[in-house]
Amino acid sequence: MRNLFDFLSCLIIVFMHGNRLLYSQSLVSKKAVANIQGKIVGGKAVNMEMFPTSVQFFNVGAMCGGTILNSWSVLTAAHCFDVNTDVNDMVVQVGSRYFYDFNAKSHDIFSFAIHERYNKSAQFACDIALLFLQTPIKFTNKSKKALIVTHNMWMNEKEKTFIATGWGWTTYDGQISQHGLMMTTLKFISSKKCSKMHGIKLTADMFCLYGEGKRDTCRGDSGGGVLWNGMLVGITSHGDGCAKKYKPSVYANVWYLRNWIEKTFYKFKDEHCLNNKVLNMTTSL
Repeated sequence: MRNLFDFLSCLIIVFMHGNRLLYSQSLVSKKAVANIQGKIVGGKAVNMEMFPTSVQFFNVGAMCGGTILNSWSVLTAAHCFDVNTDVNDMVVQVGSRYFYDFNAKSHDIFSFAIHERYNKSAQFACDIALLFLQTPIKFTNKSKKALIVTHNMWMNEKEKTFIATGWGWTTYDGQISQHGLMMTTLKFISSKKCSKMHGIKLTADMFCLYGEGKRDTCRGDSGGGVLWNGMLVGITSHGDGCAKKYKPSVYANVWYLRNWIEKTFYKFKDEHCLNNKVLNMTTSL
């Protein structure tokens, strides 16, 4: 039986600063490659050096994105675990420019935590999860930790420069991208307007972004981070198709869920680190 302390040094967490609506955006790969659908729509190819906080998370062949929080942990979407919860069938790929990149660094998963309120009050509510790795991520120009947003000033319709990234397909039911990692820009849509557009009620942990029916995240992008002014504000969650007119996509609100992130880190530290005398390495967000 694997022991956490064979792999991890204790985490001391310090906060330095303060599926589409009808389906998820996770991407089934390999075994079901013929049915793979959607990724960044209306975007452009970018180098990993431009978005070094982004990683790939494979779970029994299903691909999601993720965001590096520190050298031992990655933030992703809760629905990326709907297909499987056995850590032996999971891996995080760091520094991947392409869908399957042999130059990427692989990290096996020791454990994970899914928000306890996931899917409780509404479908895809609290769509957030944390991955804890067996080996640390080595920070380079292609792998860096993200900065979590420290306020909610970004939550207004004047903001039109949110950045989303992903590796999936470039059109709904289309061809897989040969360009690797892609990015696109989106604008903020109020929850009131977004709810009306979709005919559903959004929970407080969700927010919407829109690309005028030309740009969007899509299947395969689930779990990936959304950036605003270089800070992590969201996690790609769900929507209705890809780049549909008047159909914004929905994202998990990292600002709203920040207390869960902190609580989950401290719980992990308390359960696995405090009473172990072997570990002496520390890390922070």
